Amino acid sequence: MTEAFTQQDIRALVATIRADFVDSFASREQLRALKPTTNLKDSDALTELDKLSRIIKAHATKVGIIYHPEKFHKNVTPAFKELQLFSNSIFFLLSLLPLFHTDKFADYFVDELDYSVLGLLSGVKGLCDEVDSLLDGKAASASGRDAPEAAEHDLRLVSVGKIWASCDSLQELAKSGNLGLLNKRVGASVRLITDSLSELDEWLQDPELESQDPFGLESEPESDAERDTSGDKEVLAEMVKFLETWQQKLKMIRLLLSSFSKSVSSDEYKSKEPLALQLAKLNTLHAVVVEKVDELISTVFMAGQEFDPEDEEILELISLLNDSLRKMVQIIKTLNRGDEKKGKWIEVWDAKYFA
Repeated sequence: MTEAFTQQDIRALVATIRADFVDSFASREQLRALKPTTNLKDSDALTELDKLSRIIKAHATKVGIIYHPEKFHKNVTPAFKELQLFSNSIFFLLSLLPLFHTDKFADYFVDELDYSVLGLLSGVKGLCDEVDSLLDGKAASASGRDAPEAAEHDLRLVSVGKIWASCDSLQELAKSGNLGLLNKRVGASVRLITDSLSELDEWLQDPELESQDPFGLESEPESDAERDTSGDKEVLAEMVKFLETWQQKLKMIRLLLSSFSKSVSSDEYKSKEPLALQLAKLNTLHAVVVEKVDELISTVFMAGQEFDPEDEEILELISLLNDSLRKMVQIIKTLNRGDEKKGKWIEVWDAKYFA
């Protein structure tokens, strides 16, 4: 005979879910304090992450349906069992997490994973709140006068929708892995460098110095006749020369990043799976490169009539940018060791850029 459950059983289960999952894991530090208890056979962490994300999403969908006020009171036992299955799948996901908190996974990947799991647990909290409201009688029957069916249906989907979104993020992470996520981020950096190049190209077509009073704060601005513009012309010519040089350098930086992005997505890279520490360094470095490129171009433009290629701030930005590029190149050389074609390409790039 099938065991029957009551609303009180559901209330107790919700309290357990809150205590075991929501209250116990509210931060990344708490997630990373989990001890490994899972040993995978004939599988791997990413495969299991994908499976569990799909399972959790499926159970959340069923919970969202059966806990609708119109259906819940007639289906208490099925409602309890479905919520229990949902709870079990969350438990298995949390049990899997310590396998990612190892040196096999890059820090940027683990950060994204933890963020998605915390988002999932936030959705679980919302679901617990909704079930409690249902048990307390705060969600009136759809046939009642206080709560139209559409409003109740929308309310029910709030937490389930959050859980779906988090599960989708987890599935995407499982599909991407270390290399796929890095490739996506490097691709974004390539687009940002392209934007900087477009800005530079547009300015070089019609070069003009930035106004020293862009907001019109000077009470009596000098007229062109009153101001000696010969110095401006010299500064403008010097700025054009400087930025034409950097126009070519930005093209080379974009080439470096886009070529690395293609390599990262190749089957060859996937088969040898570089060390997570190397990938983590590359993830940091390409972001610094984009940041310093943006700062350099902005600083040059904003200097206006005061532009000086030997300015301390400009030289420091170039130094920081080039330092990051050298470190990137060194890691890429290490990763390409044993591949004569790729090894030669990065050597040529290195020599040409830093000539």
